[in-house]
Amino acid sequence: MWDERKDQNRWQMKFILPEHNEALRQLHLAKQKIERPVLSEEQFAEFEFVISSAVSEDLPLEFDLYNDGFIREVNGRVVYVDHIRKEFRVKDKCGDTNFVKFADILNVKNAPSD
Repeated sequence: MWDERKDQNRWQMKFILPEHNEALRQLHLAKQKIERPVLSEEQFAEFEFVISSAVSEDLPLEFDLYNDGFIREVNGRVVYVDHIRKEFRVKDKCGDTNFVKFADILNVKNAPSD
């Protein structure tokens, strides 16, 4: 009598080479990536208003950033605006400085105060 489970087990891999494991991991990551969203002029104007208000009052912000197909979150206070490089320097709770490029911003909102 034919045993379906036995036949399936015959074709399963008993081990995976590190190269295959890495390729599977990369494939899984590639499936999770998103396209860069296109933002409207109104959204940019809103971001500018929120950021300028927070900078003038020294309030923390939450940034959602596009990072090579994924969304990264940065929380902290804007300590410097570099108009030449088109980026913000954001200091987080740990005291680390994060570089936030203008073009990578998908959303920005006021963060709860420390």
